[in-house]
Amino acid sequence: MKISFLIHTVYGIGGTIRTTLNLAEELADQHEVEIVSVFRHRDIPLFTIDPRITVVPLVDTRPASPTCEKEHPDQLAPAAFFPRTEARYKEYSRLTDERVRAHYARSDADVVIGTRPGLVAYVAQFAPDGAVLIGQEHMTHNHHKPALREEMRPHLEALDAFVTVSEGDAQVWREQMKLPGTRVLSIPNSVPEPMVAPSDQSGTTVVAAGRLSSEKQYDVLIRAFAQVVAVRPEWTLRICGWGTERDRLRRRIENLGLHDHVLLMGPRSPIEPEWVKGAIAASTSRHESFGMTLVESMRCGVPMVSTDCDYGPREIIKDGEDGLLVPVGDADAVAAALLRLIEDEGLRRRMGEAARRNARRFDPPVIARRYADLFAELGAGGRARPRPVPAATATAGAETRPAAAGAPDGARGHGDAPGDAYGNAHGNVLGDVHGEATAGPDESAREHPADAGEQRPGPENPAPGDPAHEDPAPVADCVAEADGSLTVTVISPPALAARPGGLRLVAVLQGRGGNQSGEPVERTYTFRPDGTLTIPAGADLPEGNWVCHVEQPATGARTPLTARAVDQRGSLRPADRMAPGDGVRHLVPYRRPPRHLLELRSWVRPVHAEAGAVGLTRDHATVTGRLLGPAADRADRPELVLRRYDSHEEVAVPGTWLPGDRFRVDLPWEELAGRRRREQDTWALWLRYAPDRAPVKVARLLDDIVAKADVFAYRPVRRHRRRPLLPARRLLRALRRRPQLMVELTLRHDGHNALYVKVTDA
Repeated sequence: MKISFLIHTVYGIGGTIRTTLNLAEELADQHEVEIVSVFRHRDIPLFTIDPRITVVPLVDTRPASPTCEKEHPDQLAPAAFFPRTEARYKEYSRLTDERVRAHYARSDADVVIGTRPGLVAYVAQFAPDGAVLIGQEHMTHNHHKPALREEMRPHLEALDAFVTVSEGDAQVWREQMKLPGTRVLSIPNSVPEPMVAPSDQSGTTVVAAGRLSSEKQYDVLIRAFAQVVAVRPEWTLRICGWGTERDRLRRRIENLGLHDHVLLMGPRSPIEPEWVKGAIAASTSRHESFGMTLVESMRCGVPMVSTDCDYGPREIIKDGEDGLLVPVGDADAVAAALLRLIEDEGLRRRMGEAARRNARRFDPPVIARRYADLFAELGAGGRARPRPVPAATATAGAETRPAAAGAPDGARGHGDAPGDAYGNAHGNVLGDVHGEATAGPDESAREHPADAGEQRPGPENPAPGDPAHEDPAPVADCVAEADGSLTVTVISPPALAARPGGLRLVAVLQGRGGNQSGEPVERTYTFRPDGTLTIPAGADLPEGNWVCHVEQPATGARTPLTARAVDQRGSLRPADRMAPGDGVRHLVPYRRPPRHLLELRSWVRPVHAEAGAVGLTRDHATVTGRLLGPAADRADRPELVLRRYDSHEEVAVPGTWLPGDRFRVDLPWEELAGRRRREQDTWALWLRYAPDRAPVKVARLLDDIVAKADVFAYRPVRRHRRRPLLPARRLLRALRRRPQLMVELTLRHDGHNALYVKVTDA
């Protein structure tokens, strides 16, 4: 049987994309599966796509692509077959009408599934004769405006089945729409078994994930966590995801003084390694059609505190058994539920175990079987089809080029992210089931400029026919262990490590001029026959970023190593295992987008001033931290030395030693405001811990977050510019009704995670 999914884009991120890939991957075990992506807005999908799934992009909107069609005359003309009241109507056009129609005019699909209202309309109008037509509702009946529901009515009546993700929503559709010829039923989304070990619920982190949008009501969660911190200040909240509410939420965090306790983590890929860092999960949505994040956290053994919104949570969580339900919008109730689990470790462990057990009903084989039964009941699959064979040349950099309408099917390629039969498409989880989040191509370019844009043939992206294409790209999992070592396990191809001659991991240091002979700095580790290797704690990896490759000793051929999942839990609290006087040696593995390569960030410092909590007032910033390394000769009082960039100017501020080699310094804003010389002044923070020793930078290194700048943010402080006769100048400006001259001071982390203060005009 051939099954075709029609989706807005498979190249973005979000719940609809995620659940479509989960279902498609499971169905690919028995059927031929394609995903027709109306738009392609990036080179490499953010989700890992199983190579058995054929991806068919129709309209190329990548700005840097030579086949970009954003200015195509038909793309600038309005759509005639896409519902006008659909939220994405302006993105559709005469070109999308024609491309979708042309694709299905030559299609032999037995089942065609539309994944959002406008695409359900396309399915109803363009699907091939004899195919079973199915519409999926990833939102809810009540979420759609009445005008859209009425415009969709004739298209819904043309379907064989309309599937919602909760029974409560299905009942509303049956009662309100009354579609006599269409079967309306509910089948929940599937969530695979995590590729990482479950949480042991022993940490002090609450995790939330999803699109940063108003319906998620993260402001309620942040207000609730302010109450939690007042009682249990050692706990932190991590919110993973991106969206339009990010800046507003950051301001709320800053205004509540929660900058050290509530972290906006940004997109995290995949999400399972983030869930398992948590002891508790939280969701404060105003409404949910299903609640993918609820099931994901449960499958990771993390009990969820969720609002009891329509419709998903109460069909997923058994209140008091595997999670807690609270009223929508009630910050006090959310805080009370969180504190209940925080204070009772035994309770959250029991709930975590129950959550794992109860969430198995959402396993992909269970959900795929329900879809397969539905297809059979509707009469699909009249002819047998051979199972497609994955292309042997699929690599992380391979490209799926959109074919013009009317081009033969053979012109279309497979998914262009590294896939393996052991991985799952759920590997990147950042959005929610409320549609596809489709951040533009510049999103990844801003974070990793070198990885953005079109992939070109080269050492890390070989052209077809190169020797590197003889084997699929190697894929591995990496685990940071509690003792600081790393375990790397090859998962695809499964027999790669057992080949004659063995297999090696070669880590190459980036951004350095090489060793004394000019050769790259490398470290080599050998895989065991079972496909595993260990990079020991304290390995000789000089400070910097290391890119991991797989090398076959017999040929010397190297291939960049793609990471399926990186479990960073062992990197969370490295200071706990560092003996006094040892300095810092910290290794953090991570998965670098967009190509998902395995990289290692090494920190090696004989003496280090680790930044801790930061207190902000109108007059000063209180910087606390801990000195690691030889401290026997430390001074009676530490000094915070502020050095102006591109200058020899220094300001020394005395501090105080605290127990446990900790320090505290009050940094006066007035001092830096008065020394402003240029449009923007930047002052680096150094700690002088002994009179005859060079000061060391104050930086935040010792956790699992590789880049701190976008995660730890501090509220700007405004001060008057210090000028001669300042009181008279203020009076004169007031009389003339002119604004006072102010400067803005902001504490930040640089690209190496060191603290600095930026001083600018306000």
